[in-house]
Amino acid sequence: MDFLPPSSSQPPRNYAEVKQVTAKPLSPSSVSSADMARFSTELPIEVRSQLELFFKALPEPETFARKIMELSPIAQVGPVKPNSFPKPKPNDPPLRVTPPVRTTPPTVSDPDGKPILTDLTPLRLKVVSDRQEYDINTQVFTSEGNVEINYKKSQLKADRVQLNTKTQEVVAEGNVFFTRGDQKIRGTKLTYNYGDIKGELLNASGAVDLGTIVNSEVSRSPSELATNSITVSVTGSGDSAEGQVRRFGFVAERLTINGDTWTAENLRVTNDPFSPPELELVTSKATLTPISPTQNRLDLESPTLVFDQGFSLPIPVNTITLDRFQRFAPALVGFDRRDRDGLFYQQSFDVITQPDLSFQLSPQLLLQRAFSSQKGLLGFDILGVVATLNGAFDNGQRLSARASFSGLDFSKIDSLLRFNASYEIPAFGDYTLLSQYAFRDRVFNGSLGFQDVNNIFGSTLISPKYVLGDSQISFNYQLAAQVIGAVRDDLQPSTVGTLVRLQSAAVLNRVFPLLRGTPAPAERESGLRFSPKTIVPKLDAFVSVQGVNSFYSNGANQSTLFGTLGLSGEVGNFAKDFLDYTGFTVSYTQAFSSGRSPFIFDRIADTRALTAGIVQQIYGPIRLGIQQSWSLDTGNLFDSVYSLEYARRTYSLLIRYNPNQGLGELLFRISDFNWTRPPANVTTVENGVEQRN
Repeated sequence: MDFLPPSSSQPPRNYAEVKQVTAKPLSPSSVSSADMARFSTELPIEVRSQLELFFKALPEPETFARKIMELSPIAQVGPVKPNSFPKPKPNDPPLRVTPPVRTTPPTVSDPDGKPILTDLTPLRLKVVSDRQEYDINTQVFTSEGNVEINYKKSQLKADRVQLNTKTQEVVAEGNVFFTRGDQKIRGTKLTYNYGDIKGELLNASGAVDLGTIVNSEVSRSPSELATNSITVSVTGSGDSAEGQVRRFGFVAERLTINGDTWTAENLRVTNDPFSPPELELVTSKATLTPISPTQNRLDLESPTLVFDQGFSLPIPVNTITLDRFQRFAPALVGFDRRDRDGLFYQQSFDVITQPDLSFQLSPQLLLQRAFSSQKGLLGFDILGVVATLNGAFDNGQRLSARASFSGLDFSKIDSLLRFNASYEIPAFGDYTLLSQYAFRDRVFNGSLGFQDVNNIFGSTLISPKYVLGDSQISFNYQLAAQVIGAVRDDLQPSTVGTLVRLQSAAVLNRVFPLLRGTPAPAERESGLRFSPKTIVPKLDAFVSVQGVNSFYSNGANQSTLFGTLGLSGEVGNFAKDFLDYTGFTVSYTQAFSSGRSPFIFDRIADTRALTAGIVQQIYGPIRLGIQQSWSLDTGNLFDSVYSLEYARRTYSLLIRYNPNQGLGELLFRISDFNWTRPPANVTTVENGVEQRN
C-alpha cells in the first residue's frame, strides 16, 4: 500500500514568472507570461494577495494528518488546532483581502548615470511553472506545467493551478503535492474555496511521522498492563510512550472539507510503515463533526479491520467521541472468579460526552454464572454493569468515579456494589492533592490475600519526582490522612472498626545500565518483524529504598523500611522464528518493620519476598510469559501471572490469567490507539501502600 512515495526527480524546467503590467495599459483581455516578462518583477498584486490568503486559509498538512487520524480510531492525537479562519455564517460575504502596502523603491543609477526604479521588496510568494496567464476581465489566473508555488514554509506542486480572485477558489489538478514544514499530503485534484472554507481533495493520500505531532495520552500495550506490579513488562522499561508505531498512512477516494466538518469516502488507514500493510482500517465513509472546542464526533459506516490483506473483523461501534478522555475498548472478554464467578463479556457505550465530562456505561453478561445458575439466563444475577465518570477541567483539576455492580439483584446491593471516586487538583506548584473515597474496596495484600475495606475517605499530597543532582537517583514522597473502616483483629472478636490513619511514604531509586547491545535494522523482516519498535538487548540493575510510616488513632503505629535489589534485561531482537527474544526480571525485597497495623488489609505480611519472571518467544510472533512472587518467610507462592501473546508489528492479542487473584482477560491492542482496558477493580498493597487505579 503505497501511501506517499518519494517524489521523483524532474529534469530542469523553464522558469516563467508572471510579470505585472505597470508601464502601459493592456489592450488584450488576456496577457501571456511572455508579454508580461517585459514589465515588473512581481505577480499582479490582486493575484499575489489572493494566493497568500489561500495559503493562510488552506489547512496545513499537519491538520490534514490530525483530521485523518481522528477519522480513524487506529490513531488519535488529541484536539485539532483551531483553523485560523473560522467557518463563515451563511449570510457572511466572501473574505476579502487588503492589498499590501508598497514601499517606495530606492533610486539607483545605470552606467550612464540615469536613474532606474527597481522594486527590491523581498517576495514572500513565488510562482514557477512552464506557462502562466492572467485574464484581467475574468480575474482568473492560470499556471500550467510543473507548477510550483512557494509561500513562507508552504509549497504547492501540481500540473495545473487556477485561481479565480472573484470567487476566491483555487483548483489544482494533476499530481497535487502540498507541503508545509515536515508534513506532506498529495492527491489528484484539489478544489478549495478559501472564502467559504470549503473544498475537497480527490484520491488523497499521505504518510505522517507521528513523532512530529503532539500526541494525546496513548494507552500502554497489553504486555505492559498489569493488575498490579508483578506483571512482566515485555518492552522492558514499562514506559507507556514505547511500543508504538510512529508512522501512519492513509488513502481516501474523496476528502471533503466543509468548515470544521470533514468527510472521507472509501477511507483506508494503517499504522504499518511498510507495504503491503499487515493491518488496515477500512470504512466506506467517515465523518468528523466538531461538538465543542475539545470534542469531535466520529461517525463510521461499516468499519472493518483487515489483517494481512485477507481476514476482516468488523468493529462493533459506529460512533466514537474523540476528546481528552481515554475510554474502555468497546468489547472485552474477562475473567473474575471472586466477584463474577468466572468468565464474562463486557460492551461499553458513551452516555454523556461533554467537553469537560465523560460518562460511560459498560453492561456485562456473566457467562459462567449464567451456565451454573439454576435460573439460567432469566435471573438478574447474570447481568452486571460498570459505570465510569471522568472529568478534566482547564485549571488542571480532574474527577474520576467508578461504580461496579457484579449483579443486578438490588436486594443484595451491599454485597454487589463496589465504588471509588477521586478528585485531583494541583497544589503548591508541581504537587498534586488527591482526595479519594472508596466503598467495599477490594484489596490484595500479598500472602494475606484479598481483604474488603468497607469505607475509606481521605486526601493524599503527592510530590513530583525529583532527581538528586547528577546522581541519577530519583526521589518522591507522599503524605496522607484517611478515615478507614475495615476489619480489625485488635478487637475480639475480629470485626469492622473505624480509625483515622496518618501515613507518610518516601522512595529513592536508581537504575544502573550494565550492558547494551545492538538493535536489528528497523526493517520489515528484521527489527520490525514482530515488534512495533526495534529491541535493544540490554541488562540493567536497579535498587530502591522505601520508607513507610503509618499512625492510627487508637495509638498503634507501623513503620517499615524496604530495600529492593534486582536485575532486568532483554536478549535477542525478536526477528527470527525461534527463541530470538527473552525478557526477564528478578528482584529481592527485604523489609525491616516495627509496630503492627490494627487492620489486616495494610499489614506488612511478607518481610522477605522474591519475584522472578520471564517472557520467551516460542515460535514466530508467539510469546509465553510467567511471573511469580514468593514469600521467603513462609515459602509460599502468593502471586503469579501467566500470559500468552500473539505479537505483531501493528497489533497484538494477549491472554493473561492470575490464578492467585482469580483474574484474567483477553486483550487486543492496536499500536498508537488510545482505547484502554478497564481496570481490574483491585487495589494492590505494595510495601504497605495502596496502589489504586
